Amino acid sequence: MNKIIGKVLFVKVGKVVSNDSLSKNNPHFLSGIKKYPVAKAYLTKTGFKDDEQADTLHHGGETKAVLFFSTNTYKKLNELSSSDFKYDEVAHYGENIVVEGIDESDICVGDILKIGDVEVQISQPRQPCWKLSANTRTKQMTTVIYSNGLSGWYARVLKEGEIEEKSDIVLVKKSYPKLTITALNKIIIDPLTDIVLTKEALECQVLGAAFKASLEGRSKLKDAKNEPFIYHNEPN
Repeated sequence: MNKIIGKVLFVKVGKVVSNDSLSKNNPHFLSGIKKYPVAKAYLTKTGFKDDEQADTLHHGGETKAVLFFSTNTYKKLNELSSSDFKYDEVAHYGENIVVEGIDESDICVGDILKIGDVEVQISQPRQPCWKLSANTRTKQMTTVIYSNGLSGWYARVLKEGEIEEKSDIVLVKKSYPKLTITALNKIIIDPLTDIVLTKEALECQVLGAAFKASLEGRSKLKDAKNEPFIYHNEPN
């Protein structure tokens, strides 16, 4: 296929530091969510060198090696939350790569993308947690992201290498055109709204295990909307 579909605007990495929370009982938390723009960074199988995660159970690793976020998503979240966050500064949403020209409606699980010499395969949507509200100092931000499917997306690394800002994003292969990040974000809220798509997602071998397990659990409920989203709310 080899079609240019977008561009990398910014590459961001960060260290684990203490951050302020919105909880009076737990005023601080350790996280690598604050990532800062660099001209280029080397992407390994488990993420960018010099990039860190505090919660390695839910972040990082081979399936979640790198988090993409779109300029379109930034703009939509600003509108929905009455905010004015800039994508050319610190990562407000923990993103590693800010892209232009594509968003959750364009990207599908299984897509293979080439950026310079690097090749990645899209693995799953990011499942939003309370740290997004804490980092943006916006109490409802996690709910806004979750409810509107404005999550960004993770990828696994097929070929390691350096990624530079302003690089073209080339679509090499698309295997699951129905499994867009937008569609997956809709069925994770309620898998019963599209049983056929939910079945296809559960049978997709390249869908990230964490997302698949959550989707499978929710699909077995009589009313999936009533299941609490375990990473949704900040601990008291």
